[in-house]
Amino acid sequence: MKKSINTMVLTSVIALTLGIAGFEAAQAADVERGYVSVYAQASEEAVPNMAKITLSVETSDKDITKVSEANKQAANNSIQAVKKLLDTANGETVKTLAFNVNPEYRYKDGQRIFVQYTARNSYEVKIKDITKLGKIISAALSNGANVVSNLSYALDADEEACNKLIKTASGYAKAKAENAASALGTSITGIKYANVQCSANENIQPRYNMSLKSAGNAMAMEDSAAVPTEGGTIKFRATVDASFFVK
Repeated sequence: MKKSINTMVLTSVIALTLGIAGFEAAQAADVERGYVSVYAQASEEAVPNMAKITLSVETSDKDITKVSEANKQAANNSIQAVKKLLDTANGETVKTLAFNVNPEYRYKDGQRIFVQYTARNSYEVKIKDITKLGKIISAALSNGANVVSNLSYALDADEEACNKLIKTASGYAKAKAENAASALGTSITGIKYANVQCSANENIQPRYNMSLKSAGNAMAMEDSAAVPTEGGTIKFRATVDASFFVK
């Protein structure tokens, strides 16, 4: 019985040794195989067809109850005015991002003196028809909102745009590798490594900050032309960093 166990252990050791040797041989073969490395990119500009914007209502008062109630009313008026312009069936939405009330202080002779409470209610609007963005900003500002921020444009089919560019950039990379291999008197036989990426530049507009301190100002804003906005274009860029085996 003891002899049989020794034989089995010896057989296992031999098999393990052969397995390691085979793996190392395969690794050595890969190391010894020649390869050529290339880098390629493809880019394209597209007109955005959707936008996101953050609208906020800021109110201040020394009474925390009053400041909260005033903010609640102004925010509700602003949101309802914006909702009238949205096509919810087409995926246009409005959602609350944050609401907070913070005390403000000033310092005099080393002492902290309470000034007032400031309440801020922020909500995000997403639209699919960017031609009405200016009207939405005007409606919000004329009905209680007084801060506009984080305006950005995007393309609804950005994944489709990236997939198209990745295919193009990959074709460029392969063509470069084939040309290089041919010039060196060889040819590519497979791919060793590839790093593929695609990104779009963020199209962000400057931050607006407007305070409407009277009903007259609000009415003037409402009756005036829409706030001018321009979506511009979005640039998509795909890159391929790859290495091809050659023979």
